[in-house]
Amino acid sequence: MNLYNMAAKNVKGNLYRYIMYCLSNAFAVTAFFIFANFVFHPAIDIKSAGGHEVAKMGAANGMIISQVIIVIFSILFVGYSTSIFLKSRGKEFGLLSLYGMTRRQIKKYVLTENTIISILSIGTGILTGIIFSKLFFMGMESFLDVELPLNISLKALGLTIVIFFTLFEIVSIIMLFQIRNKEIIEQLKSSKIPKKIPTFSRLKAILGVILLLIGYIAAWFVQGIAVPLAMIPVTLIVIIGTYFLFTQFSIAVANRILRNESILYKKNNLIAYSQMIFKLQDTAKVLFLASILGAITFTATGTIYSFYTESTRFTGLNTIHDMAIIQRGETLDDEIADDIERILTKEDIKINTVHRLKGVILSNVTTEKGEKQFVVISNADYNKIVKSIGLKPIQIKENEVVYNFPDNLDRTMVKDDINHEDRHTNWDEIALYINGEARKFKLDKEVHGSIMALPNLGYYDALILNDKDFNHIIKSTKEKDLILFHGFKLENWRGSYKASMEIDKMLGDKYEGIYYSKVISYREVNKLYGLILFIGFFIAVLFLIASGSIIYFKLFNEIKQDGIEYGILNKIGTTEKEINRIITKQIGIIFFLPFIVSSLHSFFALKSLSNLLEGSLFKNGLLVMLGYLIFQSIYFLLIRTIYINRIRYD
Repeated sequence: MNLYNMAAKNVKGNLYRYIMYCLSNAFAVTAFFIFANFVFHPAIDIKSAGGHEVAKMGAANGMIISQVIIVIFSILFVGYSTSIFLKSRGKEFGLLSLYGMTRRQIKKYVLTENTIISILSIGTGILTGIIFSKLFFMGMESFLDVELPLNISLKALGLTIVIFFTLFEIVSIIMLFQIRNKEIIEQLKSSKIPKKIPTFSRLKAILGVILLLIGYIAAWFVQGIAVPLAMIPVTLIVIIGTYFLFTQFSIAVANRILRNESILYKKNNLIAYSQMIFKLQDTAKVLFLASILGAITFTATGTIYSFYTESTRFTGLNTIHDMAIIQRGETLDDEIADDIERILTKEDIKINTVHRLKGVILSNVTTEKGEKQFVVISNADYNKIVKSIGLKPIQIKENEVVYNFPDNLDRTMVKDDINHEDRHTNWDEIALYINGEARKFKLDKEVHGSIMALPNLGYYDALILNDKDFNHIIKSTKEKDLILFHGFKLENWRGSYKASMEIDKMLGDKYEGIYYSKVISYREVNKLYGLILFIGFFIAVLFLIASGSIIYFKLFNEIKQDGIEYGILNKIGTTEKEINRIITKQIGIIFFLPFIVSSLHSFFALKSLSNLLEGSLFKNGLLVMLGYLIFQSIYFLLIRTIYINRIRYD
């Protein structure tokens, strides 16, 4: 029998040992192939993209970035899994050496074995990817409003095979350097050498907790622009603290439990916890990586989900008016507003409020810091709008002006008496040209919050004048600089998409850029964040399955030794039910400890992001964590069942 036959028979005879390793690799291949198949789909070819170029390009770029992330993570995952796997086979390599195999032959044997597993993983991954590609395309169709019939791209197929076969082989070759020359007797007795009680550094254990507290306190209290500045140092502090938490503090706590007789001698805790301290030592680095990965996943998904659910606020769509149009110059036609109302009524869209007001566009307005363009409205029209939404009206004197700054996050919040530090104007006086003559107006105050959808119609800065001053200006203004603003507040703006598109078609190119419907922008924004959320969730699931598989793979490689230990317990009278409880406790602690730490990290990270975005992300973050907890629990029960069914201790 040659080496190739030995490797093939070993894989076939011990397939259960490789099943999670193979399936995890296959899952990464599946994700990459689905994304690649989408990127190379003929329907998103830019040359024949029609009116969807931007959306499709954005989606394609997102898929490419996702593919890069998957490849990078696959390198880390495959490398670590292979490393664990090789370390657990000391006895096997010792026997092969005893039978006369050289170290070079052993490496060749292992490389052949890994090549077989790589081919199985790639084949399984591609087959699964083909099966689920149609489901993925159906999801993309809803985001991009394009038809994506099932298509198997040969480019995607070839790229997947080349990248992952090369990846698996390179990682396998690198990991082979772990097979070192050891005495045969040392390798054969590797599983029988008694383990020493794990030691820990009290200083490092305390330091880990202190670093985490520092990171948490900083994340909780840092505000505004200081959040991005503090993000990197806080992240590094938390990562170092987490490392010490698992490698030192967890072992310190386990030692403490072993000294607590009231806990230790209760039921079967003596057996469960005495073994637990060794498992914590063996899996400390795995748990550390899983917790950091989980924290990143929870925080990123929670943030994206918050943007998705609160897109109107975060993207400046939270305007007072749900639909608006500005008429200027040759488009000054009062019938347009009547036509809009007629279409809304026809589509059963109830209009709560309609605001109509006149304004003036003044270009090249001179301020102390330069020239700008302003929309000028009257005090009476401003007060009419703010009164209708229950906000505070203002009174402006002659020869004075109020600057209206539209806040980006909360456009319905109108504030006055702005402190000097909070002002957005850098001038105290402004010159407005009337009939060719400059007339200066003193800045009275600022009001914050958009009272009209001006920014959505291409106009940003607004000035509010005393009615007498405004009437004087409007009389001397040319028709091309006059505007009529029509703002509609609808009872159910989310249901007005069909009516909005009909209005857009009725207005035509003549009103392009000066017609705004919140629901149209909302749909586009929702598609964008929905796509990002979909991609993020897909990758998050990949990461969670892979990290869970690493933990399981670590446990499964010690299953024979565990079986011997549980067999001894069985012979001295421990029932199968009690042994299963011990297994559940041990696997449960290892499986859910990273989840608890990840959730804590994510909770404080979301608090920090809430401080930056001036809005709470906790509700959506908790929903995301709950979803992952359900997923993690199902995954834990599955792995526990497989582990108990595979272990033999008779």
